[in-house]
Amino acid sequence: MTVLVQRLLTHLATGVLRALKWFVHEFLLLTLRPAAGSRLANLCRIIGCFVIVASLRAELRDGLLPNITAAVIQLGAACLTAILFGNAAKELAFDLAARFTVWWGRAFVRSGLTMGGQTFWEVQFRDGTWIRCERESMQAVYEWTEPDGRCKRLEVRSIA
Repeated sequence: MTVLVQRLLTHLATGVLRALKWFVHEFLLLTLRPAAGSRLANLCRIIGCFVIVASLRAELRDGLLPNITAAVIQLGAACLTAILFGNAAKELAFDLAARFTVWWGRAFVRSGLTMGGQTFWEVQFRDGTWIRCERESMQAVYEWTEPDGRCKRLEVRSIA
């Protein structure tokens, strides 16, 4: 039983650390590697932050519940809801920014971090094609579209 509890706590701690790393990177403008077009991407992240703060303010406007357990649950639910709304707003802002940038005749570049901890970058081009790369410690996955609409995928693994 103790081994099971220890594994559960280890997985829980790993998940919480990954979620915190994702949140810090995706919302607090702490980019892993600045890329071209990062100003527009940072603006999208600021929009997400604004929505998180506004949502938290609205949800906690009347204060926390008097019971400590209920207050912790209320605060946790408010934070999760605010992050959900903020992430949706950020992704919508990214979509609109990409559409505008591509319409303007330029490629839209975005980099980020997945919830699983992989770094990624993607580029959307004016002709409707795109390329995306997700990297983990020993492998990279490249996906892209051809001008005729076919999708391609290449997985590269490092031999250590």
